[in-house]
This record gives sequence, structure tokens and C-alpha cells, in this order.
Amino acid sequence: MEAVTKTYQMELLEIVMAQEETLRLERFDAADAWQLGLILREKGLETGADLGLHISLLGTQVFHCSLGQPKPNFDHWIARKEKGVLECWKSSLRLKLEALTGGDQLEDHGFTDQEVVFCGGCFPIRLKGLGVVGAVTVSGLNDLQDHQLAVDALAKFMKENVERLPLE
Repeated sequence: MEAVTKTYQMELLEIVMAQEETLRLERFDAADAWQLGLILREKGLETGADLGLHISLLGTQVFHCSLGQPKPNFDHWIARKEKGVLECWKSSLRLKLEALTGGDQLEDHGFTDQEVVFCGGCFPIRLKGLGVVGAVTVSGLNDLQDHQLAVDALAKFMKENVERLPLE
């Protein structure tokens, strides 16, 4: 059973890394963040779930909203997911999957579990030739669904097709 789990985690990791490679922007500013946020909200509404949605750019919150019945801990989860992404330049799901398959753990990056969580739902906003300048974060679903919602919104914004995670 452990081998099946490890194989599944490695398959997910390959998909996530391909998503990160494909979803790189030429440019991104506050106006783009607003448009991406509207797409994210639209996709979030389709789930019917209680969600926290957040986009940051250069250390500044440029979009934030809640859907359904907001939970007080959404902002805490968003901040913990985002900190790892912005410091490691990888999606929070990739950080989780790498840790589960023998890669770096929280402590290896100097993080505590109070400040960072390796859990899906935060995806880097990466500019070609520059690097990570922000992040799009979802909280409220399971971590694979949070991740995929962020990816789906960014892919729609960019008019890109990317492989999706196998969700039930």
C-alpha cells in the first residue's frame, strides 16, 4: 500500500511541476490581479463551498474575498500556505508532495508549523525571466481541490490548457 501511495504522490508531483512550468506570465500587475480574482471568485462560486480567496503581488494583498460562510481560520491558512510559496518559489502542494516523497521538510527551510503549512492551495505567480512576484491562494476545500481551483483560475486568465489533478 505504501508503494501505491508513493507512486500516486510522485504522479501528482509530476502534474504539479508541469502546471508550474506552463503557468508563467509575461507580465502581471494590480489590474491583472483584479481580473484573475474575478475569475477565481467565479470558479469558487461554482463549487458552492465556503472559501477564502486571496491574491498577493510584491508583498501586497491585491485581491481578497470570502464566499459562503467565511471561517475565521481561512486567513490563517492562507497566510501559512502563502509564506512557503513566496519563500520557496514552489506551489504549496508541490512543497507537500516533495516532503512526502523524501524531499525537504518544514524545518529544512527554517519554518515552524505555526508560520508555514505544506498543504495544497497556494500557487505562485511567476513572471518569465524574473521569478515569483506573488501568489494566488484558496482555502476551504481539501488541499488538492484548493490547488486545482487556483490553477484553473490562473489557466483561464492566461488562456492556457494544463493537465488537471485527478480529483474524485
